[in-house]
Amino acid sequence: MNSIFRTFPGLHTLQVLSAAAAVVLSACNNDDQPMKWVDLRYIADDNYTLDAANPQPIKLQVKSTDPWVVFSQHADWCSITPAEGGPDELFDVTVTYKDNTGLDDRIDTLIIQSDYWIGKWVQVVQQGTAYLTLENDKDILLAQTGSSHTFRVLSNQDWSASVTEGSEWLSISSGSEGTLNGEVTVAAIENKGEKRYGVVTVFDRHDTAVATVSVTQDGVQLDPAETLVKADYTAQEYRIQVTSNAEWTVAKDNEDIEWYSFPTTEFNGSQELVIRLDENTGSAVRSATFTLSTKVVEGITPVTKQITLKQANNPTPVRYEFDDVEKGKWAVNNGTVTFADGDATCTAGRITRDGFAPGYYTFRIKSWSTDAMSVIFFTYGSTEIRWHTNAGSGMTDISTTPWLNTSNVAFDPAQPHSLGLNLTDENGYMKIEWILDGQTFYSHIADGRDNGPTISASAQAFVYLGSSSGTVVYDWWEYTAPIDWGD
Repeated sequence: MNSIFRTFPGLHTLQVLSAAAAVVLSACNNDDQPMKWVDLRYIADDNYTLDAANPQPIKLQVKSTDPWVVFSQHADWCSITPAEGGPDELFDVTVTYKDNTGLDDRIDTLIIQSDYWIGKWVQVVQQGTAYLTLENDKDILLAQTGSSHTFRVLSNQDWSASVTEGSEWLSISSGSEGTLNGEVTVAAIENKGEKRYGVVTVFDRHDTAVATVSVTQDGVQLDPAETLVKADYTAQEYRIQVTSNAEWTVAKDNEDIEWYSFPTTEFNGSQELVIRLDENTGSAVRSATFTLSTKVVEGITPVTKQITLKQANNPTPVRYEFDDVEKGKWAVNNGTVTFADGDATCTAGRITRDGFAPGYYTFRIKSWSTDAMSVIFFTYGSTEIRWHTNAGSGMTDISTTPWLNTSNVAFDPAQPHSLGLNLTDENGYMKIEWILDGQTFYSHIADGRDNGPTISASAQAFVYLGSSSGTVVYDWWEYTAPIDWGD
């Protein structure tokens, strides 16, 4: 007799397997044989993880139009009550596992079946008794002259330990391997230079890393909070916190560079380094390097740290009026758009243009009708950044696709307004800022979170500009290129 599964809303929605399709074909090709439908329902997770000792019982529910069974691939590990049942009745099934006394985890599969059809495979992982923990393994600091430290291994299995970082100065003097509980002693040679850091890794009987121990050896410390400074174009004092346990100095790598200076060049211990910057009146980012150095002490290797200093230029916007030159660069998308006297007048019409790189864009609305809805779309394939203003309601209306919940602000439709979009790089994704009359009122990073859009920081946009209703008059637009840091 041919039979296939049929499932209904209820305890479980069964995924239809490819085998079911073959059964349907077989049934269709054998019209003289009746087709049997089995309605098997169950409540069961895909997998369960149990403790080694006194594991919690697994609770299942099963109901079918035909007799059913639940069985284990390792029946000697567990008991199933009830393990079978009749049709048309809901059964509560309890699966109880014995304690696992072995070191390793063990895996079983529970199978739910009605008629000849298997409806569900349930994986059960029962943890083994193996354990491995450490004591006295935190905040290990070895003396600069060379010293050792011992930490304990608490385990019921074979284990080993090795230096996985810092092996040129750090070693295991005893306890590189053991069985059950034991000790590991790490030792360091004399440190004649910078404070240094190592790692000891402890492995279980299968050579799987199960714990790491951080080891620090004292030495000369000279750690600036940042080694790449990016300052804006203004005259200012930029401050860097430097952590140190020695006397140290700061010096320019090129003394001929005069646009920055240090009011203090000699320090003792942890202090704040102050950099004085002149205003950058040029048209490009300027860059320099300087070096921190510990003072020379007999028998100690000096420590140096180089810092790169970059100061941005003052970005200058480039303005474009809607003259004959601009007219030739935009295409009318729909509706009515006219160019005259440096203005673009859009009556339920839009113009389009490709190749808009990241940066700061401003579009100025000179005037509009009372029923106007302005349109600025920056599109990236199917993804859009939208900027509307509704003259009728006096409210902005911004959004993205995929949809992103945004905040909107009121404006006076009787006055001209500038609508800005600042598109910058935020860890490889585009940061979007909506700006009304020079004031940012909403921002979003298009990295795909919160069901929002995903846009690369370097993506170029296809732009729609105009009105979706009424008449909007634009008299210019501006573009400010992003700072080129030269990274």
